[in-house]
Amino acid sequence: MKNIIQFKLNIMLLFGVFIAITSGTSCTQQSSQIYDVTPEIDPAISIYKSSAQNSKGNVSSLKSFLAARKNALLKLDAVPSSDLQSITLQARTSAEQRAGVRRIRIRNFQIISDSDPTYAGYNLGPSSPESAQAVLASDITDTYISQAALKGIQIDSLELEIGSARSGSGSFGFQRGLEYTAYIVSPATDAQLEDLRQAVEANSALFGLITRSQEVIGDIDYVQSDKVQVIPDGYQPGLRDYLKWKRNAYLYKQKQSEERRANPSATPPQIERGNPIHVAVEGGTGVRRIHIRQFEILHDNPPYLAGNDLGPSAYEHQIGVLTSCLTHIFEIQAAAREVTLDSLAVSAKGVVDFRAGRPGFENVPLYPHNIQYTVHIKSPESLETIEALRDAVEAVCPIYNLLKNEQSVTGSIVRGRPVRIEHDYSYFTNENIYSSKPW
Repeated sequence: MKNIIQFKLNIMLLFGVFIAITSGTSCTQQSSQIYDVTPEIDPAISIYKSSAQNSKGNVSSLKSFLAARKNALLKLDAVPSSDLQSITLQARTSAEQRAGVRRIRIRNFQIISDSDPTYAGYNLGPSSPESAQAVLASDITDTYISQAALKGIQIDSLELEIGSARSGSGSFGFQRGLEYTAYIVSPATDAQLEDLRQAVEANSALFGLITRSQEVIGDIDYVQSDKVQVIPDGYQPGLRDYLKWKRNAYLYKQKQSEERRANPSATPPQIERGNPIHVAVEGGTGVRRIHIRQFEILHDNPPYLAGNDLGPSAYEHQIGVLTSCLTHIFEIQAAAREVTLDSLAVSAKGVVDFRAGRPGFENVPLYPHNIQYTVHIKSPESLETIEALRDAVEAVCPIYNLLKNEQSVTGSIVRGRPVRIEHDYSYFTNENIYSSKPW
């Protein structure tokens, strides 16, 4: 009798192991289904020595934010279309005189974009192509939250990484074939997560913006300045002086390109720029922390989407990235063509309408549309020269062309958290840059 009982227990144990193994199969690659995720507490701010004590803190979870987002979306859906209006997204980027740094202003928020020292920059912020990928990743991440909330899918942790599968034919970082991976901790089934992914890609506004060709209309606000620049006592040289350094960098890069074309086998190895762009969702607030190399940017939503308006939305930053990229390419093309500029700024606007898809608004795009930009220039050059400069900019500007042309974006889901790898960014220090450049 004892042997029979033991045999039955062994059978039950084997069956339990089989169930555990089969239920642990991942949606794509990994297999760590973790249902209870304690919000991480930064040890730098913890007053407790014990991690167990830390976990007892009253920290809001992503689960609670999903409930808040669902309530906000249902409340918004119940508002009659006649009580809603479209939103005009606006951003402006200025080239900061002698530094050439691009200062993006979006409402009361400010984001710095810059080149690395190889292009006469100071590496004070991420580049425009990097930021464009980050903005798309942020909107995809936020759409995962919205769709999971509407579908009643529990998500305990959500992070997303994005990168480019291959480089395009452009000369200034224009990249094609974007790929993202959503890292999700959830008790949902693989089928539910796959359904969630498809719903996200159908409803993410910026996913739709990037994967469809858009019309972007440009205009020029031109003021002619004096041929001879007079710098008052106590003032530093301005944009004219910066463009001389930009031209040196441009010519050096052109020389490098010619050498690589003449001797392809001598092509230097690609510079390692670190992890893919990474977005993580904060538990109780839904704020997206965007990591681009050593830089961090916050994205948030207004209260009608259960946000706290702690940063610009992904929509707004998309318009900001367009202005930043246009500003930088105006700098590059002006330096290449030896066009003198005394001041440079680009403003842009677009429209987003949350009534899209409702009765009477079936033809309104879900994504930002009616995108227009204006370049504000003071220069001693003729208007014809500035118009030719504008045409040259539009021909090669990465983000302008990212919007003008259809792009492919593919996504996948992995259960668990991404593995973070620390990278060395010492390449971007002045010591390494100036020891190898003739200018």
